[in-house]
Formats: sequence, structure tokens, C-alpha cells
Amino acid sequence: MIKSNHLNCLPYTEAKALMDIPKSYNKNLQWKPANNRNYVTCQFIPYDERDPIIKGTLTGVSVQLDYKRPKRIKREKTVLTLFQQKNGVKYRAYQLEAAHEDNKSSRDNDEDIYGCHEHIGEKLQQVGQEYPIDDVVNWFKLFCKKIKLNFTGNIPQYSLVEHNDEL
Repeated sequence: MIKSNHLNCLPYTEAKALMDIPKSYNKNLQWKPANNRNYVTCQFIPYDERDPIIKGTLTGVSVQLDYKRPKRIKREKTVLTLFQQKNGVKYRAYQLEAAHEDNKSSRDNDEDIYGCHEHIGEKLQQVGQEYPIDDVVNWFKLFCKKIKLNFTGNIPQYSLVEHNDEL
């Protein structure tokens, strides 16, 4: 399913090529408040594993983890994205979104998409719910496998109780 009007998405072939580059990251992540107060986020720039000696970062590439806390709208959501920046514009290469099956989570052409799905560039497809929606750690492991990211740092499981979130 290709939606011609998905904005800021890489073409499918470019997205797949970026996903296929071996990447790594070895630092611990920390949740930070996002612009939308219902979300928390983590971001980092992965290392290029194609040259084991240099291991520089991938130019313009970033990984972003977003978790929507079940506060005002009592439904959580996990969104994991691989971006490529070109000419100052951030393009989505790959995104894995974990959402409840009864939540409209995206659109493809004129079709509403409910629940978990992934974007590979401008292509969108539904995926099965592998884990509970709030299990960011295991969703991130699946995401890493899909984008060939060897992540050896720590990602803390987000907890409303630990963060004293109020409704």
C-alpha cells in the first residue's frame, strides 16, 4: 500500500537501503519531556558499523523513541522512528507504531488504519501486536532488528508510577 501524500517520507528503495546499513549504539537512553506534554521521548544518532575501525556516526541519521502516556486520553502509544535529514528536512525512513487495535493510528489513501503498523518510506502496512503497547523495551528490540541496529545501551521501561504522573 503506497500513499502518495505521506509527507516527509523517503522513497521505499532509499528507506530500505538505510534500514539495511548495519548500525550500533552503546549509550544509555533517558526519557525526556516531548513538545506534546502527553509524550516522553528519547533521541540518538547511531554509529555506522560498515567500517569497524572508524565507526563514525551516520550523517543526518537519527533514531527517535516516543511514548504517549495514558493521561488525558487513557490510551498509550509507542512510536519508534528512523529518520534521514536532507537539506534541513527530516524524512521518515522507517517507523514502527504500537497502538491499540481499536485506535485509528494512520491513514493510507482513503483507508483508516487501526492498531499496530509500520512505515517503510512511503509504504505502510499493518503488523501484529507482538507485545503490550506500553512495553517500549520489547517494541524497541523489534525495531532494532528491523533497522539492523545493534543497541547495547539501556532503555528504561517507562512507568507512570516511577514518574509520579498525574491525570
